[in-house]
Amino acid sequence: MNRIQESMEKIQASEELRQTTLQYLGKQRSQKNRFNRSFVPKLILAAACLFFILGTGGYSVYRIPVSYISIDVNPSIELGINLFGRVISIEAYNEDGQDIIKHVALKNTPYLLAIERLMQDENYRRFLSGDAQPVLTIVSDQPDIMMEELNTDEFLQKYGAQTYTSDAVCMKEAHMHEMSFGKYRAYLELSEYDQNVTVEDCHGMTMGEIQNRINRCRQNHAGGNKNGHNGHHRNASGH
Repeated sequence: MNRIQESMEKIQASEELRQTTLQYLGKQRSQKNRFNRSFVPKLILAAACLFFILGTGGYSVYRIPVSYISIDVNPSIELGINLFGRVISIEAYNEDGQDIIKHVALKNTPYLLAIERLMQDENYRRFLSGDAQPVLTIVSDQPDIMMEELNTDEFLQKYGAQTYTSDAVCMKEAHMHEMSFGKYRAYLELSEYDQNVTVEDCHGMTMGEIQNRINRCRQNHAGGNKNGHNGHHRNASGH
């Protein structure tokens, strides 16, 4: 059993999964006198298959991100999330974000808990002062499920978090500009109203500043349409 324990410790799966497997094998071992010898090879084969699944395929599945969440205020942080809803990668796209992830434990935690830890962090909360709101952007094959979880989470509602969806193309373009895909999505929306705005401009702006400009452009655009003309302001794109 000691060898089994040592083997399990090397598997980078969740603690619950390791303990369940060890308990199962321990129970089978304690009951070995109830079984005839013909059952022993079957038990060994089953254990070997289980270890193979956990040690190779299980680990491979665990460490592959299938969804991403970009969390932007001024810190811009992206979380890679695996099939089990656990955070397996963390990337920061500005100095504020890099400073935050140095001392907040996010990896291998459920993604909602990881977001909650961020919001509760003393350093992170400095950026939530005033009317600043966290903006969460999702890239996933099942965005509706994640959007529902985020929008019904009471903790996030407390902070008035705004949620959006994006796609892999946007994420790839964002990373080419060394920007989180959440902030890049906001830049793309702003550029629909203001054709003069650049990625470099948005690099130097907080997410709140970008959102405020978008809101002003929306209002100006709506007002221009109501009055029967467009392009009333210099920064309006006229569409």
